[in-house]
Amino acid sequence: MALRPIKGEPGKFLDTVSGEVLDISDYREDDKYDTVAIPAGPVAPNFSRIFFAEQLGEKQLLDTNIQQIRQLSSGEEMIVDRVGMVVNSATGNILPTPSDIKKVVENAFVSFTVNRLVLIEGPLIKFPTGYGLYGNTVETGQGIVSIGTPSTAAASKLLKTQLLTSQHQFQALLTFFNREWAQLVAAVPVAADRMPTLDNPVTLRAMMHGLLKVASTKN
Repeated sequence: MALRPIKGEPGKFLDTVSGEVLDISDYREDDKYDTVAIPAGPVAPNFSRIFFAEQLGEKQLLDTNIQQIRQLSSGEEMIVDRVGMVVNSATGNILPTPSDIKKVVENAFVSFTVNRLVLIEGPLIKFPTGYGLYGNTVETGQGIVSIGTPSTAAASKLLKTQLLTSQHQFQALLTFFNREWAQLVAAVPVAADRMPTLDNPVTLRAMMHGLLKVASTKN
């Protein structure tokens, strides 16, 4: 569903599909997010992970705030204006090297879908969140790496704002496609070099940002 601001009525949006008018005075700015993990070692061709669907019951609030598979909780609504991806710079005591992070960012493809319709898709580097570390570090073999500038004002927004309710199904699919096309094979003759190999496990967080409305009975 696409939302359009109503001229002359601040805070109100028109759902261009249903004709419903939404008043955002009941909403707060927030994020919905989920985390997946990629093990160390060679990444297999067409390896994939699904956000908002895998092992939700085993994760803590640090890693996901989604309780229902591919859905908002009952009574929740969200006006989504931005989606993004974060390659975490630390998971417990595991510190992926900048090269690990770059290998993931430059080789992964992400597709966000709602009700099996593509919301937005592209190379992972296309999805800055505006969140991230910034500065200098003197750690051996480490550095600060983020997707885009760590500024929410600099993070690109969706062309059309989307409304999600507990009736919508959504997910983000991360895929490392098989890199085996003719010119690449000629330029990278060693097959093992055409897919990334990670020195450390890497976790990634998919995020949907916008205005969230929660059922009045929830804390």
